[in-house]
Amino acid sequence: MALSQINAICTSCKHQFTSLPERSFLGFQKLNCPNCGEKVVYPLTNGYRTAYWVIFTLMSVFIINAWLNGATAGPNLFGIAVIFALFRDRSIRKQIESLST
Repeated sequence: MALSQINAICTSCKHQFTSLPERSFLGFQKLNCPNCGEKVVYPLTNGYRTAYWVIFTLMSVFIINAWLNGATAGPNLFGIAVIFALFRDRSIRKQIESLST
């Protein structure tokens, strides 16, 4: 599904603008501020966020199940990327929210 234009605010110059975002590797929305040219990263869309939470939940269940059966287990590289994306999404959402108020 193609991305649609979003109303955004630049995190460096606080200029409000409307732009068509691009996707980053993990699914974040990237925009260029027309005022200062800074690259602005916006949070994950709801579909990506939901998918990452489902993956995180399933990964946690499998790891806990392995531990309960006496095996050692941990997240693989993909699991670490999902955890990183969820933490980064939360911090970006807080940052954007603080700029909007």
